[in-house]
Amino acid sequence: MRLKEDLENAALDISKYRRPLLTHLNADTSWVLTLPYPSDVTPPSGRVLYNILIDAWLRGSQTDYFSWFSKQWHVVPSSVQTIEELNACLGTMETCIRSRQTGSHGPTLEDSKTSYIDLVVISHEFTDHCNEKTLREVPSSTPIFAPKAAARLISSWRHFQHVHTIVDFSNEKHEWKKAPIAGIPSWLSIARIVSSKDAMSFHSAILIRFHITSSTEDASIEGLVYTPHGINADDLKQLFAASPQINVLALLHGLHDIRISRRQLNLGAHNALRAQRISGSRYWLSTHDEVKKAGGLVNHFLRRKIWTIEDVLKEERRRNETLDIGSPLADIRDIHFANLESGESLLLR
Repeated sequence: MRLKEDLENAALDISKYRRPLLTHLNADTSWVLTLPYPSDVTPPSGRVLYNILIDAWLRGSQTDYFSWFSKQWHVVPSSVQTIEELNACLGTMETCIRSRQTGSHGPTLEDSKTSYIDLVVISHEFTDHCNEKTLREVPSSTPIFAPKAAARLISSWRHFQHVHTIVDFSNEKHEWKKAPIAGIPSWLSIARIVSSKDAMSFHSAILIRFHITSSTEDASIEGLVYTPHGINADDLKQLFAASPQINVLALLHGLHDIRISRRQLNLGAHNALRAQRISGSRYWLSTHDEVKKAGGLVNHFLRRKIWTIEDVLKEERRRNETLDIGSPLADIRDIHFANLESGESLLLR
């Protein structure tokens, strides 16, 4: 299995550099964020990594409301087809790192029964993000965090024991360490960035904040902004008021501009580039750009503009000839951009 081999190699880099790893489970928007435990935190017995599963839809179709209205299938097979396969791959990383640290070899019987998925994060209630068939394979004791509509849906399945509603990030509630969230470590926080202009929060973002070098040093707080449909770039200015300050490590935002009639679904590359500039993220990874097999009424009205990173930078350079010097886009700098294929990983240095 390619993913297992890639993660075995990635485990060595995580051990060496003690940095986060992002793994793209499919060509769409299912991810795993792997974090090494902070240096001053004692992890659970037998563990060295903390894994967050994001918007898992591994196989089968997804339907919005009714199949005659909207139904989709992956065109590119997911790198793993089941949660069991994913768990085995994550367990392999643990084994590789422990072997390197202690000289022990091979998984034990206990390892084979351990769930290495520590947390599930869902961004939207739609079934390409909140897929019941895939999520029911995750152990019921796993904490799951989702916006209100998705949390309500997940609770109705009566599968997960701990379903938490993601709180909205705001300038007034930025002191997250003073209010630890049940179900996750004190060095980790989940929030959602929303816009007052978007009543349904379709164009919102999940903010994952964490420490790695230390669980107590404010200067070490890093963040990942995950926005599969895109968020209005100016809404990310809310991050500036955060205290302690958040160093945005990665932005996950797609390239494709997708519309149904006059309604824009995915905000596309130009918004993503502006969001990257405003957030100051070190990395920009594309997400939710798989051109899926589609059926139903909606498919007839769907319009997709496919951008490449080269095309959007060229266009922005042309536009910037008339921008004011103070514009966030006036300075075109090098970007750590990655378009990971299904099963590929990136160490965030």
